[in-house]
Amino acid sequence: MRTIKLSELPTQRIFKWRFTDVFNLFIYINCLWLLIFFMSAKSLDLFEHRMVVLFAAIGVWRYSWWFINFFRALIFEFVAFPKLRKKANQLSASGWKPPHIYFVIACYKEDRATLEDLLTAMIRECYQIGVPATLFLSGDYDSEIIVRDFVRSNIKPTSHNQRPMFQVVAIRQTLPDKRIALGQCLRSLSRYGVIDDCPVILMDSDAIMSRGVLERCVPFFELNPKLQALTTDEQAIFNGPKWMSEMTELRFAQRHLMMQSHALSKRVLTLTGRLSMFRSQIITAPEFIERLENDYIDHWLWGRFRFLSGDDKSTWFLLLKQQAEMLYVRDVMVYTVEHIEGNGFARTLQNLLRWSGNMLRNNGRAIDLGPRIVPPYIWWCLFDQRLVIWTSLVSPIAAILMTIHTGWAFVPVYLAWLGLSRLGLSLIIFRYAGRIHLSFPFLIYILQVTNALIKVYIIFRLPRQKWANRTGAQTNLRSDKSYWFEHLMAKYLTVLSLSSLVLVLAVYIGAMKLPF
Repeated sequence: MRTIKLSELPTQRIFKWRFTDVFNLFIYINCLWLLIFFMSAKSLDLFEHRMVVLFAAIGVWRYSWWFINFFRALIFEFVAFPKLRKKANQLSASGWKPPHIYFVIACYKEDRATLEDLLTAMIRECYQIGVPATLFLSGDYDSEIIVRDFVRSNIKPTSHNQRPMFQVVAIRQTLPDKRIALGQCLRSLSRYGVIDDCPVILMDSDAIMSRGVLERCVPFFELNPKLQALTTDEQAIFNGPKWMSEMTELRFAQRHLMMQSHALSKRVLTLTGRLSMFRSQIITAPEFIERLENDYIDHWLWGRFRFLSGDDKSTWFLLLKQQAEMLYVRDVMVYTVEHIEGNGFARTLQNLLRWSGNMLRNNGRAIDLGPRIVPPYIWWCLFDQRLVIWTSLVSPIAAILMTIHTGWAFVPVYLAWLGLSRLGLSLIIFRYAGRIHLSFPFLIYILQVTNALIKVYIIFRLPRQKWANRTGAQTNLRSDKSYWFEHLMAKYLTVLSLSSLVLVLAVYIGAMKLPF
């Protein structure tokens, strides 16, 4: 059960010092110092080995990239965004309001309490800004009943000639396909007669707005006619295992840092499905809706295949292709409700497969747009998403090879390297997480290696898509006998790429000698 009330949800991140967290960090640092202090002479001699030099070289490259993003995020936080916020606040204070606000939600078998919390926050925000709103809901029959009853009970009655402050247009969802559901909503919105330059807000059915989301986000569209979409900060209301809660905190803290760095280039790398706002003209354009419903890529091995999940990546790519400006609103919070039953390992693996697949299916075509269409820094970030797959595997593979080659003396050297390097990253991330999490140094490494292995698997099997989060498991991977060659080739390329990396590292550290 959740313990946080809607009225108590923080509207933005605030760092809090806790004695227990500082004490745990002190213990961690002392354990690292003891590990290094009591290393054997043989372990210390390995610091001069070329493998340590390789670790240092990759570390300098990767962590300098982190610090560049950290520096850009600070510029956005203290220089670029405050100017935008000041103008937005002045516009709100002048009495400006959009004529209408539109919400679009695809809801399928959502928990009643979560759906009612979403509606409570949505209605509260609409009354706070004082603008009429229409919710376009594509859902199953039970969800329609929940929404209808809740809105009837909580919307104030109006006079005969007065337009309702909040109304719902329901579109019956007949298939558990979120893309089709969103397309149906947007087509209905287009026929409804959408007003130009009004915000259209795409939300997940488990997302809850904190206070002030509409008031603090909507003015940005009026201030910048080139702005076509924006997204906000996220945190989770988590009902599940503690380790998954910590992992979610880490993911959202990293996202908060990186999104601010990217926003300095007036782009972001994803328009998250939890909550994103779009200018009405662009999201109701027929070609936009068509591509959202039936997004696909043509792959050299697998041919043409349709995307199942990743609708937020499709909307992002369509705007990126049109060179549309995007914004990250760093001081506005949206919460996602996570209900996890059991140990959570299966759900975590499923999420990593889905996120990695969505990223890789869009990454290649975004890179192909080139740095003339995509801002150069954003283009390099996209390219780096490919490089980091392999650089993340260098460390664990090399450590295994070195241990086999030199014995257990290398293990404390590697542990010391991991402890120091991941602590350095964590010290930055703590600031964006709002507190010190001692689990972060361990989770960073585990997720780096796990994500890299998953992406190596997915990169040769891009049509493989499963989405069992409320919509049932689905797959686009063809399995009939006529496609045996594609399956065999995918296995061959996976083995070839990993074995090539192992071979190069084995030769480099001297564990293997070439016959020539």
